[in-house]
Amino acid sequence: MQVTPPIRTAATVVLLRDTASGPETFLVRRHGQSGFMAGATVFPGGKLDDADAPAQTGGLTAADCAARLELDDADLAWRIHVAAVRELHEEAHVLLARDGHGRVVDGAVVAALDAALEGARDGHQLPAEKWHQAVQAAGLTLALDLLTPFAHWLTPRAEPRRFDTWFFAAIQPDGQQAALDPHEASDAFWRSPQAALAEHNAGGAILLPPPTLLTMLQMTQLPGDARTVIAGLAQDGIGPCVEPHFAVDTPDGPAILLPQDVGHPDHAAWRALTGRAAQRSRFLLLDGRFSFVSR
Repeated sequence: MQVTPPIRTAATVVLLRDTASGPETFLVRRHGQSGFMAGATVFPGGKLDDADAPAQTGGLTAADCAARLELDDADLAWRIHVAAVRELHEEAHVLLARDGHGRVVDGAVVAALDAALEGARDGHQLPAEKWHQAVQAAGLTLALDLLTPFAHWLTPRAEPRRFDTWFFAAIQPDGQQAALDPHEASDAFWRSPQAALAEHNAGGAILLPPPTLLTMLQMTQLPGDARTVIAGLAQDGIGPCVEPHFAVDTPDGPAILLPQDVGHPDHAAWRALTGRAAQRSRFLLLDGRFSFVSR
């Protein structure tokens, strides 16, 4: 009997900063031994933890979080926002939080929190409960309003590990600097969306999985500063969940189809829900990396 893999809720954050040549986004390269997307270049993120429930938060109520994610379960929506803040700090050392005076924390506060957390690790792992305890002890409030949700992806059914992932965008706070966490990734760096795509397409060290690749493509079509890019990503809200489909017998060969592609088994339902016309939207695997085809 075939066993259906469990679906884990997760959150990822597109962290942006402005530079003289335009916005850049912070990327991490997953360890080669990672159980999911080993070696891929992705945005910081990870799965929801039971310990994400009792967090001290501000800026948004649970009802606000539910409205933003278009969810009926306000508690779950709130916890997804909390997980996004926690995972961003764990993987990029950027903390979306405010101190007791309502000020967004600076690099000195983050450095002090990082030092306090280093001794709380279990090997390479940092228990989420320990993270929350350290944040609470520092008197900090998670600033959920600094996150902007813009997409929702579900790992294809054929994958042995599946994640129901909510995508957020945020601007790096003044006085903070994103950095590699060697416990979480093998490399980390800033790139403009254009440069990241060019390196991916040229067969370079950046290897983008489908959701990251499509987000990069979307950002290249949004001129302006980081805030303008975030506003563009979120213009249409979360929208329907994107669950790609593996197809092995397309004219293009093996492909990963998006719901708007007529070859996707859920295409009719997607059209009825969105009212949008069919569009050939698929990822092709060429020379070990994905390319996106849409027309």
